Order: sequence, then structure tokens, then C-alpha cells
Amino acid sequence: MDRVFKREIMKIAFTGAQGTGKTTLLNELKQMFPYSPDSYMGAQYTFIDEITRNMLKHGLSINEKGTDVTQLLIMNSHLKNVLAGNVVMDRCALDGVVYTRYLHNRGQVSDWVMDYAERVFQMIISEYDYIFYLVPEFDLKDDGTRSTSIDFRNQIVDIFNTYILECEIPVIRLTGNLQQRINQIKEAVNE
Repeated sequence: MDRVFKREIMKIAFTGAQGTGKTTLLNELKQMFPYSPDSYMGAQYTFIDEITRNMLKHGLSINEKGTDVTQLLIMNSHLKNVLAGNVVMDRCALDGVVYTRYLHNRGQVSDWVMDYAERVFQMIISEYDYIFYLVPEFDLKDDGTRSTSIDFRNQIVDIFNTYILECEIPVIRLTGNLQQRINQIKEAVNE
């Protein structure tokens, strides 16, 4: 896929099911040189997190209870984020379309919202320079926000794997503990 937006900036995204460590990893990277917001390769970076959790602040349902409005706002957030300059995100359009697909399969999201999510996804997925997919390796912990349903997470993982395979998305799979994942990121970005 060709880029929609011509630019010389870096988009790094972490993607995967809930409870795989995306936000933890992003928070750790915020503290590290050269991945700090100050600079990397002479550029300023913005770290974007909590895209889905921010829906709760607006009184919207997430996880298995997502709605048309929730998914539209999430997809619009992803569209906006690819225009944000140099950015590191704890979710990307792949996450948005995967969760929308899950909800659509259960009749909780309208056909037109699913079509919109697919269109946004197809339009911007090539905008990400690196998409790091976090493999679910940890037990789900109740943080009061994320779903702790193993069945839900397993279904989400299946949909992720389907999109990655069928759309030939060049994800870099991260495994291991926090330090091992950081080392894998450094190796990939420094290539």
C-alpha cells in the first residue's frame, strides 16, 4: 500500500489485544533515551496513549460493550493520530478495526460503522513505519477498565491474526519480558 500522506516523519505503534503490555511498554519508552519526547534522530516525538480508555471519560462503553459511537470516535482518533507528526502510540488503526469487527460480528455495531472502520483502516495502515504486535503472554489483570475475559481476549487475538495475515500487515512481534521487548524495538528501529 502506498502512503496517503507524504511526509518524512516517524509513526510507531504498538498493537494487540487488551492486557498484553502496550501501555506499560509505551510508558517505559517515554522514560528512555533515545525514545524520549525530547528527540530521536533529531526529531521531536509525541506519545499517545489511552485512546480507548479515554472513551470512558465521555461516558462511552468499551471492550465487549462498545457501540457505534465508541467505534467511530476510536477510528477518528486513529485518523487524527497519523497526522500528529512524529508519534509513538499504544494502539493503531489495526486495533480499531479488530475491535469493531468483533462488535460487528455480535450485532453491536452497524454495517455502515464497520464499513467506515474498514475504510479508515485501509487508508491509513500504510502510514505506520513500525507496528509492533504484542503477543498475549501475561495473565489478564483487573485494572477496573480492561476486560478480564479470556474468551474475549482469545477472540480478539484470532481477529488480529486474521487481519495481519489477510492484509499482509508487516508487524514485528514482540515477546518476552519488558526489557526483552525494549531490546527488540531498539533492534528493529535501529536497522
